[in-house]
Parts: sequence; C-alpha cells; structure tokens
Amino acid sequence: MATRKQESKKQEKGSGGTDAITLLKRDHDDVNRMFEEFESSDEDRKFELAAEICQALTVHATIEEEIFYPQAREAIDAEDLMMEAEVEHDSAKYLIERIQEGELDETQLSAMIKVLKEYVGHHINEEQRKMFPRVKRGELDLEAIGRELLERKAELESELGATAEDDSVDADDEDEEGGSGRSRGGMAARHKA
Repeated sequence: MATRKQESKKQEKGSGGTDAITLLKRDHDDVNRMFEEFESSDEDRKFELAAEICQALTVHATIEEEIFYPQAREAIDAEDLMMEAEVEHDSAKYLIERIQEGELDETQLSAMIKVLKEYVGHHINEEQRKMFPRVKRGELDLEAIGRELLERKAELESELGATAEDDSVDADDEDEEGGSGRSRGGMAARHKA
C-alpha cells in the first residue's frame, strides 16, 4: 500500500507542471484529508495521524515562509495579508509544538487537533481566496517557484523523516529499558494511559 507521501509525489510528477499555487493547494488538500481521517480513527491511528499532520504542516509552513511568501510579498501590495498569514503560521506552530511534546491523552490530542484544524482551515481559506488570486495576477514565474518549493519540500521531508525515525528509536529504547515511552508514528509522543 502506497504511503501518503508516495501518492503525493506520484501526483506531482504526473501533473505535468510544478506551478507553485497548484502545489500549495495540493498540500492544503492533503492535510484536510488527514484532518478528516483523524476524526474517524481509533486511538492508535489518531496518534499516527497527529504526527503526519504536524510534519506536513511544518514542511508546508517552512516552504511558504522561506520561498513563497518573500516572492509573493514583492509581487503583490498586501502587507496586511502577508502579515496575517505569518501570524497564522505562528499560531499553528505553537499548537504543533504542544502536540509533538507528547504527554497527551486522546482527549487532549483530539482537542488540540480540532483547534489546529480550525486555524489551518481559516489560513487555507485566506490564502486561496485572497492571496493566491493576487499572486497569479503578479509578475512571478510560478513554475520556477514551484520547482524551488518541491526541492525544498523534499529536503525537509528527508530531514524530518530522519528525526522522526530517531525519536521512534529513542522511545522504543525507553520501552525496552522499562520506561513508559510509546512511539506514535515517528512522533515521540508519550501519552498518558
């Protein structure tokens, strides 16, 4: 069975283009699907999905902040819109950090994911309705930016994947040594039983 990352990479290759806005919208769709799946999943799957959601959002926010936003800021006259997007990223990052710290039970995790979903939903709506149309009308080479986004995204996924595997090993080591660590899909979330 193909992983979500493998399916996403196939779609990117098969799309025939690397338009920045198309790629960012695809990320939005992917994370929305994960949020929906989270709501109907069992406890173990929820912890796995929380790790996937946090990683996907971390990568997405990073490529937007490093590559897309600086170029969009130059192309459109909308400092208020760009500043709002950055503040929304900061709010999401705070929740992501709390989720990744672990020590959450299922109820706490579900509450945090619900709030994160609301923040992200608002952010996606603002980008897709307000920012992206203005960027499209700007003088940007969205194909070139898209290639930059894809390259940086692959780097980040590789880096974060290695970190998640290291966390998983550490949590497993604690279990073998009698600790209470439980690895949740690469997120070293040790929740209250």
